[in-house]
Amino acid sequence: MNENSIRYFSGWWAILFVFLSFNLIPIPFAILISSLGDWVYQNPVVVDMNYLGEITMHPVADNLVSILSMTALLLFVLWRSTVRNIPISDFGSLILQRKDLIYGIIFLALFIILEEIYMFSLGLEMPEGFIAFMLSEPLILGIISVIIVAPIIEEFLFRGFLFSQLARTTLGGWGSVCLSSLLWTIIHFQYEPLILIVIFFFGIFLGYIRMAYNSLALPVALHAVNNSFAFLMAYYFYLSLIHI
Repeated sequence: MNENSIRYFSGWWAILFVFLSFNLIPIPFAILISSLGDWVYQNPVVVDMNYLGEITMHPVADNLVSILSMTALLLFVLWRSTVRNIPISDFGSLILQRKDLIYGIIFLALFIILEEIYMFSLGLEMPEGFIAFMLSEPLILGIISVIIVAPIIEEFLFRGFLFSQLARTTLGGWGSVCLSSLLWTIIHFQYEPLILIVIFFFGIFLGYIRMAYNSLALPVALHAVNNSFAFLMAYYFYLSLIHI
């Protein structure tokens, strides 16, 4: 493809495009899900959303909105990229090498160990309300949202699309890794600042993997492994505390 026919996003427009799409696309899906009846609002859970205070969330409605809207968001970004003739290969390879995955999981395990040491030393815990929401029935929706949808969509947006556009600016590789990680951290505003530090460095880790291996599949896989581990730990430890 002729380089002159490709219309890459500028850095600022790529950032604005991601955040506008991330916040606006869920709106029609929220309206659609709300029209399905009261059954989507069963099992309400009160979640402490940090600066926003306590918010009542609904596992069925909120997870359905997340799953549907994030899928639409991925398709929308792909469509806009195609219209601009941006090669999808710019977002990173979708081929997952077994050796890379094994090494990635080893380094992820080291990161998780350091994360646990950090959390324990500062007496930090994940918000119980958010864990309760994640584990609410129907559990399958939480699994799809946390382990499948979140890793794919978040990595595609921040380590795929956004990184690829920012890396073409004066930020370069590491500057793009840091900025995309910071922006990714912002969407996790429900956590307290000391936990956001961990999320930021996890973003740096995933961004480095994306840059070093020119791969999108690898950070998606590692993000999914991390979320699976967190989900299993929450499931066994939180539910055991409830039944004591």
